[in-house]
Amino acid sequence: MKINKSFAERINYIRETELQSRAHSKKIVYWEEDSRLRSEQGKALVFILPTRGCSWALSKSGGCSICGYIYDNPQQTDFDSIYDTFQAILKNKLKKEFAYAIKIFTSGSFLDPLEIPEELQLKFTEELSKYEQIKEIVVESRPEYIKGSTLQKIAKVIDVSILEIAIGLESTNNSILMNSINKGFFWEDFEKATKIVKENGAKVKAYLLFKPPFVSEYDSMRDMLQSVKRIISLEIDTISINAVSIHRGTYLSQLFEKHQYRTPWLWSLFYVCKNIKEHFPNLRLICDIVAGGNMRGAHNCGECDQEVIQAIKNFTMSQNVDSLGEEISCSCKNEWKSNLLHEKISISEQVSQKYM
Repeated sequence: MKINKSFAERINYIRETELQSRAHSKKIVYWEEDSRLRSEQGKALVFILPTRGCSWALSKSGGCSICGYIYDNPQQTDFDSIYDTFQAILKNKLKKEFAYAIKIFTSGSFLDPLEIPEELQLKFTEELSKYEQIKEIVVESRPEYIKGSTLQKIAKVIDVSILEIAIGLESTNNSILMNSINKGFFWEDFEKATKIVKENGAKVKAYLLFKPPFVSEYDSMRDMLQSVKRIISLEIDTISINAVSIHRGTYLSQLFEKHQYRTPWLWSLFYVCKNIKEHFPNLRLICDIVAGGNMRGAHNCGECDQEVIQAIKNFTMSQNVDSLGEEISCSCKNEWKSNLLHEKISISEQVSQKYM
């Protein structure tokens, strides 16, 4: 049993209520941003395709407790329009002088045939093979849609070595996956999917979620370190730490609105990134802070937020731990430390020295 039934039922009740106001936009959302590629700094062209959305979120289990992306997906999909627009954007936006990563997101799983039929998965990836400046292709998928037969077909239309499949693992702790996130799969499913991807010549990126519901600040810091060590054992070289932000229409948003949850401290992310990179210097570590400095995203006191966010951004782009080496001074750091202690966490002298 990979779900907590009562927890899933509550999430599903909230989901079904909120889905009544689901959006109907069929337009591709896209943007260009600076990005850290594997071997260099470059550009990323990011696409959000208006598919039906995540099958897990639409299931009777209600999806993940923290995710509200499904509300932005249309109920019907015009694939002809999506593909034509995708082609036009690539043609108009890609510049020969830059190295690019192309990130194709659906707010669900690119490899789920209910979201994108298999023939269209191949059509999208084959189109990308026409551009020499594309050095990386990133798609997202839940483990259950990652199949060797699918990857073998993709390998016939592109150089599969530049394909990276990003999986929202969130944590390697099965209890957190079941009782905090309602993920619907366990660590062992991620292991199996990773093996399939690597056997077929592609790469894996693991998303980790910082501070899911019912996990304290310090426990989430510890879970990040433990999870990274476990993921590294699978020879995965890209990990993205995603700080929780509050999505509307979710179980977590209800906790937040009742003042029963505080979004993460930026200090925690700063020191977690520093600690991980010091221990695993060859790891490509990305830290994505959505709504940073906002009450609904990771934040400190407001005075130092942008300075800390910028330091983390600089680190992500450079992969140089020295970007996190200079001490940022603010009185709220003492409040953060007190918060860790207030949670009645036993902090050993060794851990205290690492994080304080």
